[in-house]
Amino acid sequence: MTVVNHYLLGLAGGPTAAAQMLNARELSRTMPTPTSTIGSQNALDDAFDAYVDKIKPGASVNVEYTPLEAKDNKGFIDATINPDTYARNSTAIDTGNPYITINPNVDRALYAHELGHVAGKQTDVGHFIRAARDNPMLKKALLGSLLLAPGAAAALTPGDDDYATSLGLAYAAQAPVILDEINATRHGLGILNTAGMRASLGQRGKLATGLISYLGAPVLAAAAGNYAGNLVDEDVIDPVAIQ
Repeated sequence: MTVVNHYLLGLAGGPTAAAQMLNARELSRTMPTPTSTIGSQNALDDAFDAYVDKIKPGASVNVEYTPLEAKDNKGFIDATINPDTYARNSTAIDTGNPYITINPNVDRALYAHELGHVAGKQTDVGHFIRAARDNPMLKKALLGSLLLAPGAAAALTPGDDDYATSLGLAYAAQAPVILDEINATRHGLGILNTAGMRASLGQRGKLATGLISYLGAPVLAAAAGNYAGNLVDEDVIDPVAIQ
């Protein structure tokens, strides 16, 4: 592996792992804090309604909600392996309404982020991004691209100076997910502002830790794929070199 790949793999892997641990700790809280969702949900729900009406006048969205409280240390393990365990948004199968599952002990900024996903879908751009993320066929295609494209690019490009290409392809494969998460955070901050609960620096940091895991994954995939691809292209003869 080239020096730059070693550096970027470590650069992405360390912060990504740390962010996942911090995120899991917040998601699996077993006791509420002064800024937990449980004490702010009603105000945030009202702010969500006002915010949606502002970005799409006349719109009315019925959000269904299910609390899922972490009871013990097993919650931390669950949240580390699958962050969506205690904070996720989806669509209710029976009603078609937006559906949020949240640990009521998590910081209200995370609940606002999940509401931000729903609010974002009310705009044309946000709806397009979310539809791309949720499309099952596109999801499979992009996952395959994330796993294969960085390595293929490196294998087909003579030499080792091709990491930028691998990284670009990896980020392109994750674009719908990354854009949807950024959009949800943007709207979530707007909902907090509407509720008179402007996010503190610490709360913005908690939102950032969630984004880091999404931003770091393509770097790791690109570094690993690029390394594997460059192992292959060492045996490929450059036709220009033999002329």
